[in-house]
Amino acid sequence: MQYPVILNGDHAEFEREHANTKPEDRPDWPLPSFDAQDWAKAFCKVAAKLGYEHHEGHPIDEAWMTTWFANALMRGYDERAAGATNARATDPQ
Repeated sequence: MQYPVILNGDHAEFEREHANTKPEDRPDWPLPSFDAQDWAKAFCKVAAKLGYEHHEGHPIDEAWMTTWFANALMRGYDERAAGATNARATDPQ
């Protein structure tokens, strides 16, 4: 059974079905990863499949995309961490 997205209540079944599947072969890849290289690889694969390329005609540079995703992932992490810190600082306890 193929899942385009993990729906409510399907997560345990999904995990059971993909217990012995390599992470990069799972249909939810790279969502569970916090590695910029995984995200860059998946992005470049989809971009190439859709015909996107560098303005000079060669494929999008995976190393450049790794730096972009590293920045984006850490920005999201920092934003969440700052929100948690601010929530504790304003807690009236």
